[in-house]
Order: sequence, then C-alpha cells, then structure tokens
Amino acid sequence: MTTILLSLLALPAQAATTAGLRAGLAEEAGWKEITRKDVADVGEIMIRHKEIEGVDCLEGSTSAALPPDALLAASADIPNQPSWSSWKVVASVRLSGDTKALDYYQVLDNPSPIADRYWFLHGTAGRVGDDRVFTWELVDPVTAWPAALADVAKGWPDAVMTRVNVGNWTFSPQGQQTRIRYRICTDAGGNIPRWVGEIAATKTLPTNIADIVKEVRRRVGG
Repeated sequence: MTTILLSLLALPAQAATTAGLRAGLAEEAGWKEITRKDVADVGEIMIRHKEIEGVDCLEGSTSAALPPDALLAASADIPNQPSWSSWKVVASVRLSGDTKALDYYQVLDNPSPIADRYWFLHGTAGRVGDDRVFTWELVDPVTAWPAALADVAKGWPDAVMTRVNVGNWTFSPQGQQTRIRYRICTDAGGNIPRWVGEIAATKTLPTNIADIVKEVRRRVGG
C-alpha cells in the first residue's frame, strides 16, 4: 500500500524531485536500520530509513515462502486493495491503463482531528532481472484528471492531497523464499506535525507489509 505517513526533515516538500527521490531509493548506500518488529503470522520485519533530498524515506523488508508473481499482482491490484488493507481506504480507483501501467487515486479516511488524505499516482509493474517490481509516483490531477479530482473534492471536501509520494515494492526470489521490500518517500502535508508523522510511519510500515503477505497467502492458498 501507499498509505504511510512520513514528513520532511530539512527541506520543504517542493524542493524534492521525483527523479532525485527515485534515484535515492534505488541506491543501496545510506540506509540505516531503525528497528525490527516481529509480526504474528508474518515474522520479522526490518525497518530502515534514509534521507533523500531532505525527505526521510523508509524501507520495510521481510521474507516469505510466496511466489513473487502473486505478490506483484497483489501490489498492482489497486481496485481490490480496500478489501484487504488494514487501513480505512475509502476509495481506490484505477483511472486508466492495466496492471502493467496505470493511473489511479486513493483516499484514506483518517480518525478525527487528522484530515483525510488522498493521492493521484502513476504506477508501473514488471520485471527487473529476476525481481518483480511495482513503482509509483505522483500525477498532477489538476492537468491529468480534473474530473476525478472534482469527484474527490466533492466526496471528501476536507481531504488533503499528499505533496510527495514516490515508492516501490520489490519482490526478489531467493530459493523457496521471496524477499519483500517496500520503499517509500512521502509527505502527508496538512495538519500532521512532523513528529507525529515520523512515529506513524514506523508503526504503519510493518502493517502494510503484513497485509500483502496475508492477502497473497489467501490468494494462493498458503
């Protein structure tokens, strides 16, 4: 899922570029471990962070005996994510394309007094060597999807659009296991203080990974 709340550490969100964040996420150097968390029925999930262009980006990773293609299919199955996400995703709409390349939006219903959040994204799914990868980045809805943006504004008038949202799922075969890695840079914007966003980010990341592991087990009968 793309519903993790992060915040900026040094620079304003507008200073970060998609290309710079994407390059920083792909670079293996610079990641530092924050914590490890044991999740029931999933196992140990390691959380790391890295500052990229002033944004504190996160990585969560674990391994599971699941097929990488099934994991990739679940990560790109935008319309069905609300049915298995632990978060209250009240809208998850594919606007164009298919499971290999698509534009979509999602709306997250947050508990009061935190405002709801939404994001318009472009996602791509495919193979990079043996890895299966789903990536996403922001799309400007004002120019690309004005009608859909009007629908969101009408349905959730107090929702705030995230200002930064770049990330990827990577599923790497390792014998009978698949290494699952989730990396994301995002800034929730609006009325979430920086320290709240930082705490929320480290707590929500393991849940996102656990959700996809449990959903793919259900799909493959594992």
